[in-house]
Amino acid sequence: AIGTVLLCATEISVDQSEAYMDVIFKAVANSCKSSSYHYDWEYYRDQYENATNYDIPLKSIANKSLPLYNPTHMNLKPLYGRYKAYRAFYFNLDSGTWFSVGICGYFLLLIVISALFNFARNIGCSKTANNSPLSKALQKYVIFSPMAPNGKFAEPWGPEKWFPVLLPNRMQFIADVFLFALQVAFYCVSYRQDEGNLFKTPSMAWQRYVADRTGIMSFGKIPLLILFAGRNNFLLWITGWSYSTCLHFHKILAWWMSLDAMIHSVAYTMYVTSYTRSLQSLYFQCGVAATVLCGVLLLFALPPIRKAYYEFFFATHVLLAIGFIAMCWYHCRELGWMEWMIAACCVWFFDRLVRVIRMCAFGYRTAVLTVVGDDLFKVEVEKPFWWHHTPGTFSYMYFAGILFWESHPFTTVSEGDKLCAYIRVKKGVTLRVFNKLLKNKNQMTWKVCLEGPYGGEVPRALHKYEDTLLLAGGSGVPGIVEHAAKVNRGKLIWVAQTLQLVKAYKPLIANVKTDIEIYVTREQQADRTTSLEAFLNESDNETSTDSNTDSSDKESETGLVKVHSSGNVKIIYSRPNIQDLIDANVRDSPCNSVGIVACGPPKMMDEIRNTITNNVTVWDKSVDYFDEFQIW
Repeated sequence: AIGTVLLCATEISVDQSEAYMDVIFKAVANSCKSSSYHYDWEYYRDQYENATNYDIPLKSIANKSLPLYNPTHMNLKPLYGRYKAYRAFYFNLDSGTWFSVGICGYFLLLIVISALFNFARNIGCSKTANNSPLSKALQKYVIFSPMAPNGKFAEPWGPEKWFPVLLPNRMQFIADVFLFALQVAFYCVSYRQDEGNLFKTPSMAWQRYVADRTGIMSFGKIPLLILFAGRNNFLLWITGWSYSTCLHFHKILAWWMSLDAMIHSVAYTMYVTSYTRSLQSLYFQCGVAATVLCGVLLLFALPPIRKAYYEFFFATHVLLAIGFIAMCWYHCRELGWMEWMIAACCVWFFDRLVRVIRMCAFGYRTAVLTVVGDDLFKVEVEKPFWWHHTPGTFSYMYFAGILFWESHPFTTVSEGDKLCAYIRVKKGVTLRVFNKLLKNKNQMTWKVCLEGPYGGEVPRALHKYEDTLLLAGGSGVPGIVEHAAKVNRGKLIWVAQTLQLVKAYKPLIANVKTDIEIYVTREQQADRTTSLEAFLNESDNETSTDSNTDSSDKESETGLVKVHSSGNVKIIYSRPNIQDLIDANVRDSPCNSVGIVACGPPKMMDEIRNTITNNVTVWDKSVDYFDEFQIW
């Protein structure tokens, strides 16, 4: 009997290869373990070979009512329809898994390409290659460019109050287009609903197959989605991507996952004959709950809500995401595909574990908070011995006494044995802290915890360039000024509203090794040039013509700022022409390679990006651009 069954299984199979035959034998061995037949798969292979040697034709059996003592080939025509139906059914289950693997493979390809590019940047290979026509064309049309020519990237597009939308840059957009093409292709691969008679009608078969494929594809995106949202993401170090890029892919994958889940839910609802009866099953209830939670997650993540009520968005996002994962877990527990959920939970657990370890290592330390500007305050805290700091480092700051899960990213700079953050006042926690500072005569102590360090990957590649152009403005000043203290040659161009705001960063400026060009946009005086030492030690109300003995005596009483550079400071009271400034500084550089690093307000960053994009093929130098602006 076993020989006859194996002959039937191999005869009806479309694949007669030896490897596929072994798959059949192993499947039979696994299936028979629940009975009294506890044999290895080789036993069934031997039974099949014996059957092929001793089988007799079905037509030669005269009396079919008598027991058979030889294997035979049965009439399989009545089974073909059912067999084809099951092949179509399992094809759609398997295709959902393989298409999910395909999406993971696509992102693996992006990671490998980015890792090679980042490696070339860090060892200096790209510095040589960037002067070639091909490299410059790639920089102009792919690497540096916003999505649309002279378009927006850092600055939101659309009505800022109602629906501000952040557009991808050209490189992200191309990656998104390929992902779109993959998704559409996977949706359009034949579902084979006309093959066989497993369901009542081909329409019902199509509904079930669409539901199965898209549901599995939705599960397959969850580990990637969580990976790109994590702070402790090894991809940041391997690829050189900014955290903003990872968040972009997190958002794109979230929308595709939600579309998969929505199609799955609608198709399965159409397929079931009784929705109320299906709701009595736990897996169905959890599936419905997961779809609803997914929709609420997307609703609360829309730009108007996220921008206006960020703290509400962040708290609800985490809580709803936990609920969504839990519902998916119980939905899969009965159906299968738990490997995707286990992978997602492992990624999430690892990220949270490392975050807790970082926080425990730093602990809550007493920090000194000081108001240093009209809407700017400084946080100073002791630097632990293990803290590895480089320019561009940022950390997440927790304030004791405020909700324990509430943290915000700030650029962190090193000033001697202190870690400092210069924080511009906005809404939420920064406004609450600032108001307390004002009530305490502009200075107080506060227990804070820093989760970090994160970022700080730019200096390795930037130092490969002979000349450096640094552009800073707004909240992006601290990191860029710290970069200026590490480079050997270059110029720092600083756009500030007032000169007093510039002097809030005196401890950082004292270490700058380059010349500084400051553009003051909200004050009017005569332009002037002075030494860095004289600039830092002049009184706040001193002008270019007021360098009298009284002010010098006053400074000597309060203590002079020690300067480690002989550079000059040029102060210009007007708005800068960013395009002309960048073009002139790159053209006039005596070096063959120039690294440009910038961080500032969104509008300024878009102007810088568009200027470099439009001119990179014209400049006769190797030029690279390092964008330190983070979009949260």
